Amino acid sequence: MRCTRRTMLAVACLATGAAKAQTEAWPTRLLRMWVPFTPGGPMDIFGRPLAERLGEKLGQTVVFENKPGANGIVATHQIATARPDGGTLLFTTGSFIGNLAFSQQPLPYDPMRDVAPVTLVADGTGMMLVASPRLGATSMAELAAIARARGGLTCAISGFGNITHLAAEQFKAFTGTELVLVTLHGTAPSLTEILAGNVDITFSTIPPALPFLREGSLRAIGYTGRRRALLVPETPTMKEQGFAEWELIGMMGLWTTAGTPPERILKVQRAVREIVHAPDFTKLLREGEFEPQGGPPEEFADVLQRELAMQLGIARRVGLASGTRAR
Repeated sequence: MRCTRRTMLAVACLATGAAKAQTEAWPTRLLRMWVPFTPGGPMDIFGRPLAERLGEKLGQTVVFENKPGANGIVATHQIATARPDGGTLLFTTGSFIGNLAFSQQPLPYDPMRDVAPVTLVADGTGMMLVASPRLGATSMAELAAIARARGGLTCAISGFGNITHLAAEQFKAFTGTELVLVTLHGTAPSLTEILAGNVDITFSTIPPALPFLREGSLRAIGYTGRRRALLVPETPTMKEQGFAEWELIGMMGLWTTAGTPPERILKVQRAVREIVHAPDFTKLLREGEFEPQGGPPEEFADVLQRELAMQLGIARRVGLASGTRAR
Protein backbone atom coordinates (compact mmCIF):
# COMPACT_ATOMS: atom_id res chain seq x y z
CA MET A 1 0.00 0.00 0.00
CA ARG A 2 1.36 3.40 -0.97
CA CYS A 3 1.83 5.60 2.09
CA THR A 4 0.82 9.15 1.15
CA ARG A 5 1.53 12.25 3.16
CA ARG A 6 -2.14 12.45 4.08
CA THR A 7 -2.07 8.85 5.34
CA MET A 8 1.01 9.54 7.42
CA LEU A 9 -0.62 12.61 8.95
CA ALA A 10 -3.74 10.63 9.75
CA VAL A 11 -1.73 7.87 11.44
CA ALA A 12 0.24 10.45 13.42
CA CYS A 13 -2.97 12.13 14.58
CA LEU A 14 -4.46 8.78 15.60
CA ALA A 15 -1.34 7.88 17.55
CA THR A 16 -1.30 11.27 19.25
CA GLY A 17 -4.97 11.00 20.07
CA ALA A 18 -4.57 7.49 21.45
CA ALA A 19 -1.64 8.53 23.60
CA LYS A 20 -3.56 11.53 24.87
CA ALA A 21 -6.59 9.43 25.63
CA GLN A 22 -4.43 6.92 27.48
CA THR A 23 -2.85 9.71 29.49
CA GLU A 24 -6.18 11.31 30.32
CA ALA A 25 -7.62 7.95 31.42
CA TRP A 26 -5.12 7.77 34.27
CA PRO A 27 -5.62 7.39 37.18
CA THR A 28 -8.31 4.72 37.17
CA ARG A 29 -8.03 3.87 40.88
CA LEU A 30 -7.28 5.69 44.10
CA LEU A 31 -3.79 7.04 44.79
CA ARG A 32 -1.88 7.20 48.04
CA MET A 33 0.17 10.06 49.43
CA TRP A 34 2.57 9.06 52.17
CA VAL A 35 4.07 11.45 54.71
CA PRO A 36 6.96 9.95 56.70
CA PHE A 37 6.16 11.79 59.94
CA THR A 38 3.69 11.45 62.80
CA PRO A 39 0.24 13.11 62.58
CA GLY A 40 -0.16 16.68 63.76
CA GLY A 41 3.03 18.14 62.31
CA PRO A 42 3.52 20.79 59.62
CA MET A 43 3.44 18.24 56.81
CA ASP A 44 -0.12 17.36 57.81
CA ILE A 45 -1.15 21.01 57.70
CA PHE A 46 -0.21 21.27 54.03
CA GLY A 47 -0.31 17.63 52.95
CA ARG A 48 -3.90 16.81 53.82
CA PRO A 49 -5.46 19.66 51.81
CA LEU A 50 -2.96 18.99 49.00
CA ALA A 51 -4.08 15.36 48.81
CA GLU A 52 -7.73 16.39 48.80
CA ARG A 53 -7.25 18.97 46.04
CA LEU A 54 -5.08 16.61 44.01
CA GLY A 55 -7.82 14.01 44.14
CA GLU A 56 -10.29 16.57 42.82
CA LYS A 57 -7.95 17.51 39.98
CA LEU A 58 -7.20 13.92 38.97
CA GLY A 59 -10.72 12.60 39.44
CA GLN A 60 -9.67 9.94 41.96
CA THR A 61 -9.37 9.85 45.73
CA VAL A 62 -5.86 10.50 47.06
CA VAL A 63 -5.54 8.78 50.44
CA PHE A 64 -3.27 10.66 52.84
CA GLU A 65 -1.29 8.39 55.17
CA ASN A 66 1.28 9.06 57.90
CA LYS A 67 4.13 6.53 57.73
CA PRO A 68 6.76 7.58 60.30
CA GLY A 69 9.98 5.67 60.79
CA ALA A 70 13.74 6.23 60.61
CA ASN A 71 13.43 9.88 59.51
CA GLY A 72 11.55 8.91 56.37
CA ILE A 73 13.82 6.04 55.31
CA VAL A 74 11.08 3.43 55.84
CA ALA A 75 8.49 5.25 53.73
CA THR A 76 11.01 6.22 51.04
CA HIS A 77 12.16 2.61 50.73
CA GLN A 78 8.56 1.53 50.25
CA ILE A 79 8.12 4.16 47.54
CA ALA A 80 11.36 3.07 45.88
CA THR A 81 10.15 -0.53 45.65
CA ALA A 82 6.50 0.18 44.79
CA ARG A 83 4.89 -0.49 41.44
CA PRO A 84 6.13 2.25 39.05
CA ASP A 85 2.68 3.41 38.02
CA GLY A 86 2.43 6.76 39.83
CA GLY A 87 -0.15 5.40 42.24
CA THR A 88 1.96 6.04 45.34
CA LEU A 89 3.38 9.48 46.13
CA LEU A 90 5.83 10.62 48.82
CA PHE A 91 5.30 14.08 50.32
CA THR A 92 8.28 15.02 52.45
CA THR A 93 10.95 17.56 53.30
CA GLY A 94 14.65 18.07 52.72
CA SER A 95 15.21 15.10 55.03
CA PHE A 96 14.91 13.10 51.81
CA ILE A 97 18.37 14.46 50.95
CA GLY A 98 19.53 14.62 54.56
CA ASN A 99 19.31 10.87 54.87
CA LEU A 100 21.72 10.58 51.96
CA ALA A 101 24.12 13.17 53.37
CA PHE A 102 24.13 12.06 57.01
CA SER A 103 23.32 8.35 57.11
CA GLN A 104 26.13 6.35 58.70
CA GLN A 105 24.78 3.13 57.20
CA PRO A 106 24.07 2.32 53.54
CA LEU A 107 20.52 3.26 52.58
CA PRO A 108 18.38 0.39 51.27
CA TYR A 109 17.71 2.48 48.15
CA ASP A 110 19.38 5.16 46.04
CA PRO A 111 17.27 8.32 46.40
CA MET A 112 18.72 9.77 43.18
CA ARG A 113 17.99 6.63 41.14
CA ASP A 114 15.14 4.63 42.70
CA VAL A 115 12.79 7.55 43.42
CA ALA A 116 11.61 10.07 40.82
CA PRO A 117 11.14 13.77 41.62
CA VAL A 118 7.69 15.07 40.69
CA THR A 119 7.73 18.69 41.83
CA LEU A 120 8.99 21.11 44.47
CA VAL A 121 5.70 21.97 46.15
CA ALA A 122 6.92 24.94 48.21
CA ASP A 123 10.01 26.37 49.86
CA GLY A 124 11.30 29.40 51.72
CA THR A 125 10.43 28.78 55.36
CA GLY A 126 13.03 29.07 58.07
CA MET A 127 13.10 27.24 61.38
CA MET A 128 12.13 28.86 64.66
CA LEU A 129 14.28 28.05 67.67
CA VAL A 130 11.67 27.37 70.35
CA ALA A 131 12.62 27.15 74.01
CA SER A 132 11.01 26.39 77.32
CA PRO A 133 10.26 29.62 79.24
CA ARG A 134 11.76 27.84 82.28
CA LEU A 135 15.21 28.55 80.84
CA GLY A 136 14.66 32.28 81.17
CA ALA A 137 16.28 33.12 77.81
CA THR A 138 14.80 35.72 75.47
CA SER A 139 17.63 35.97 72.92
CA MET A 140 20.34 33.88 71.33
CA ALA A 141 23.00 35.58 73.46
CA GLU A 142 21.15 34.68 76.65
CA LEU A 143 20.44 31.12 75.48
CA ALA A 144 24.09 30.53 74.53
CA ALA A 145 25.20 31.86 77.94
CA ILE A 146 22.82 29.47 79.71
CA ALA A 147 24.08 26.58 77.57
CA ARG A 148 27.68 27.37 78.52
CA ALA A 149 26.84 27.70 82.20
CA ARG A 150 24.98 24.38 82.24
CA GLY A 151 27.45 22.52 80.05
CA GLY A 152 24.88 22.16 77.28
CA LEU A 153 21.15 21.88 76.59
CA THR A 154 18.80 19.16 75.43
CA CYS A 155 17.36 19.59 71.94
CA ALA A 156 14.55 17.58 70.31
CA ILE A 157 15.07 16.71 66.65
CA SER A 158 12.91 14.76 64.19
CA GLY A 159 15.70 12.47 63.00
CA PHE A 160 19.29 12.58 61.79
CA GLY A 161 19.54 14.45 58.50
CA ASN A 162 16.21 16.15 59.13
CA ILE A 163 16.21 19.96 58.92
CA THR A 164 15.78 20.08 62.70
CA HIS A 165 19.04 18.14 62.98
CA LEU A 166 20.79 20.51 60.57
CA ALA A 167 19.61 23.47 62.64
CA ALA A 168 20.81 21.84 65.85
CA GLU A 169 24.26 21.21 64.37
CA GLN A 170 24.40 24.83 63.25
CA PHE A 171 23.50 25.93 66.78
CA LYS A 172 26.44 23.94 68.16
CA ALA A 173 28.83 25.27 65.52
CA PHE A 174 27.81 28.94 65.73
CA THR A 175 27.48 29.20 69.53
CA GLY A 176 30.34 26.88 70.47
CA THR A 177 28.11 25.07 72.95
CA GLU A 178 26.90 21.48 73.30
CA LEU A 179 23.48 19.97 72.69
CA VAL A 180 22.24 16.56 73.73
CA LEU A 181 20.05 15.51 70.79
CA VAL A 182 16.78 13.75 71.60
CA THR A 183 15.39 12.03 68.51
CA LEU A 184 11.60 11.96 68.26
CA HIS A 185 9.12 11.20 65.49
CA GLY A 186 8.13 14.70 64.42
CA THR A 187 7.42 18.28 65.42
CA ALA A 188 4.36 17.58 67.56
CA PRO A 189 6.18 15.17 69.91
CA SER A 190 9.11 17.60 70.14
CA LEU A 191 6.88 20.46 71.25
CA THR A 192 5.07 18.17 73.68
CA GLU A 193 8.37 17.19 75.33
CA ILE A 194 9.33 20.83 75.83
CA LEU A 195 5.91 21.63 77.29
CA ALA A 196 6.33 18.68 79.67
CA GLY A 197 9.73 20.00 80.81
CA ASN A 198 11.65 17.03 79.44
CA VAL A 199 13.57 18.91 76.71
CA ASP A 200 14.98 22.44 76.61
CA ILE A 201 14.71 23.49 72.96
CA THR A 202 13.75 22.44 69.45
CA PHE A 203 13.56 23.89 65.95
CA SER A 204 10.08 24.10 64.45
CA THR A 205 8.25 25.55 61.50
CA ILE A 206 5.83 28.29 62.53
CA PRO A 207 2.30 26.77 62.32
CA PRO A 208 2.54 23.95 64.89
CA ALA A 209 4.38 26.14 67.40
CA LEU A 210 2.30 29.30 66.96
CA PRO A 211 -0.53 28.55 69.45
CA PHE A 212 2.02 27.82 72.20
CA LEU A 213 4.05 30.92 71.37
CA ARG A 214 0.95 33.09 71.56
CA GLU A 215 -0.15 31.70 74.91
CA GLY A 216 3.38 31.97 76.32
CA SER A 217 3.93 28.29 77.09
CA LEU A 218 6.81 28.28 74.58
CA ARG A 219 9.22 31.07 73.69
CA ALA A 220 10.62 31.97 70.26
CA ILE A 221 14.34 32.78 70.45
CA GLY A 222 15.52 33.17 66.84
CA TYR A 223 14.55 32.43 63.24
CA THR A 224 16.79 30.89 60.56
CA GLY A 225 14.95 32.45 57.60
CA ARG A 226 16.17 35.20 55.28
CA ARG A 227 13.85 37.68 56.97
CA ARG A 228 11.65 37.75 60.07
CA ALA A 229 8.67 35.41 60.13
CA LEU A 230 5.48 37.19 59.14
CA LEU A 231 3.52 35.52 61.94
CA VAL A 232 6.13 36.17 64.63
CA PRO A 233 7.66 39.48 63.49
CA GLU A 234 8.93 40.37 66.96
CA THR A 235 11.49 37.53 66.86
CA PRO A 236 14.76 38.51 65.13
CA THR A 237 16.57 36.31 62.63
CA MET A 238 19.81 34.58 63.53
CA LYS A 239 21.65 37.02 61.27
CA GLU A 240 20.18 39.95 63.17
CA GLN A 241 21.48 38.40 66.39
CA GLY A 242 25.05 38.31 65.17
CA PHE A 243 25.26 35.00 63.29
CA ALA A 244 25.96 36.30 59.80
CA GLU A 245 26.18 32.90 58.11
CA TRP A 246 23.25 31.25 59.88
CA GLU A 247 20.49 30.76 57.34
CA LEU A 248 18.52 27.53 56.89
CA ILE A 249 15.54 27.26 54.57
CA GLY A 250 13.10 24.36 54.39
CA MET A 251 11.22 22.83 51.48
CA MET A 252 8.41 20.38 50.73
CA GLY A 253 8.40 18.15 47.67
CA LEU A 254 6.58 15.31 45.97
CA TRP A 255 8.22 12.11 44.68
CA THR A 256 7.07 8.83 43.17
CA THR A 257 8.64 5.52 42.14
CA ALA A 258 11.33 5.65 39.48
CA GLY A 259 10.18 4.18 36.18
CA THR A 260 6.74 5.76 36.42
CA PRO A 261 5.61 6.86 32.92
CA PRO A 262 6.70 10.50 32.40
CA GLU A 263 3.22 11.59 31.27
CA ARG A 264 1.80 10.50 34.62
CA ILE A 265 4.47 12.38 36.55
CA LEU A 266 3.75 15.48 34.48
CA LYS A 267 0.01 15.12 35.05
CA VAL A 268 0.54 15.16 38.80
CA GLN A 269 3.08 17.99 38.60
CA ARG A 270 0.76 20.22 36.56
CA ALA A 271 -2.13 19.54 38.90
CA VAL A 272 0.04 20.44 41.92
CA ARG A 273 1.18 23.65 40.25
CA GLU A 274 -2.44 24.72 39.76
CA ILE A 275 -3.30 23.79 43.35
CA VAL A 276 -0.46 25.62 45.11
CA HIS A 277 -0.94 28.78 43.04
CA ALA A 278 -4.66 28.97 43.79
CA PRO A 279 -5.20 32.03 46.05
CA ASP A 280 -6.51 30.12 49.06
CA PHE A 281 -3.73 27.52 48.98
CA THR A 282 -1.08 30.18 48.46
CA LYS A 283 -2.48 31.93 51.53
CA LEU A 284 -2.21 28.71 53.53
CA LEU A 285 1.41 28.25 52.45
CA ARG A 286 2.38 31.83 53.21
CA GLU A 287 0.84 31.58 56.66
CA GLY A 288 3.47 28.90 57.22
CA GLU A 289 6.20 31.10 55.68
CA PHE A 290 6.32 29.01 52.47
CA GLU A 291 6.23 30.21 48.87
CA PRO A 292 4.35 28.10 46.27
CA GLN A 293 6.42 26.51 43.51
CA GLY A 294 5.14 23.52 41.49
CA GLY A 295 7.76 23.57 38.73
CA PRO A 296 8.61 20.67 36.40
CA PRO A 297 10.51 17.55 37.54
CA GLU A 298 13.80 18.57 35.95
CA GLU A 299 13.84 21.83 37.92
CA PHE A 300 13.17 19.91 41.12
CA ALA A 301 16.02 17.52 40.29
CA ASP A 302 18.37 20.52 40.04
CA VAL A 303 17.15 21.80 43.42
CA LEU A 304 17.86 18.40 44.96
CA GLN A 305 21.42 18.39 43.63
CA ARG A 306 22.06 21.82 45.16
CA GLU A 307 20.45 20.74 48.44
CA LEU A 308 22.65 17.65 48.55
CA ALA A 309 25.79 19.74 48.09
CA MET A 310 24.72 22.10 50.89
CA GLN A 311 23.86 19.30 53.33
CA LEU A 312 27.03 17.37 52.57
CA GLY A 313 28.96 20.56 53.37
CA ILE A 314 27.28 20.80 56.78
CA ALA A 315 27.74 17.08 57.43
CA ARG A 316 31.46 17.30 56.68
CA ARG A 317 31.92 20.33 58.92
CA VAL A 318 30.38 18.54 61.89
CA GLY A 319 32.07 15.22 61.12
CA LEU A 320 28.88 13.35 60.23
CA ALA A 321 29.20 12.98 56.47
CA SER A 322 27.81 9.74 55.15
CA GLY A 323 30.45 7.19 54.27
CA THR A 324 28.37 5.75 51.45
CA ARG A 325 25.46 6.93 49.36
CA ALA A 326 23.32 3.85 49.14
CA ARG A 327 23.36 0.09 48.92
